[in-house]
Amino acid sequence: MPLTKISWDNIVLVLSAGAYIPLAIGGWQHPEEINLASYSIWLILATMLMISSRAQGYDGWKLLAGFLTGNFSMLIFGLCLRGTTFNLGDAEKIVLYGLITTIVIWVIWSTLKKKGNPRILFLGGIITDVMSYYPQIKQYLLPHDPPSWWLLAGWYMWIMAATITLIKVEKLVMKIRKQPEHRMKILEESAYTFENLFFMIITVVIMLC
Repeated sequence: MPLTKISWDNIVLVLSAGAYIPLAIGGWQHPEEINLASYSIWLILATMLMISSRAQGYDGWKLLAGFLTGNFSMLIFGLCLRGTTFNLGDAEKIVLYGLITTIVIWVIWSTLKKKGNPRILFLGGIITDVMSYYPQIKQYLLPHDPPSWWLLAGWYMWIMAATITLIKVEKLVMKIRKQPEHRMKILEESAYTFENLFFMIITVVIMLC
């Protein structure tokens, strides 16, 4: 029996949330690698993106639900573990500033128009996410220790989840072929999944070099 879209949704949810399990195992062995500030900020970003995605009726919201679940779980796990850190690095600062800017713009728009616009939160979240990859990639371009297998396992699961979302859940190519007149709207719906997949692959390749 072929998998339905709902089944693919659930597979994506399990993969994207389950990717944090190897990260938790690695964090158990090396608690200093768990940055509570990082997981807190990524939790807020994932929540904002998921809510705005669902509000617009986008199909790929379960990828974000997995990120939300994983970040929340890691935050709770880190709070229960001794030796974790709380450090606002460049990536965390970019996400924090991006969140503040996006929410301020959304509040101003909502006040003026008397109605919230989830598209502002969604696009602002995407821009913030793209910018956050720069310090990560820059860091791995410098001499660095080889990534642990636990770290790579988590990233591979995220890449798999994003790939399934793009192809089997959002069905990007199929939708464009069927509705070429709505190409820009379709691309916007899949913009987060596409940019995330692209930058995750680039980051992993650089990690391994």
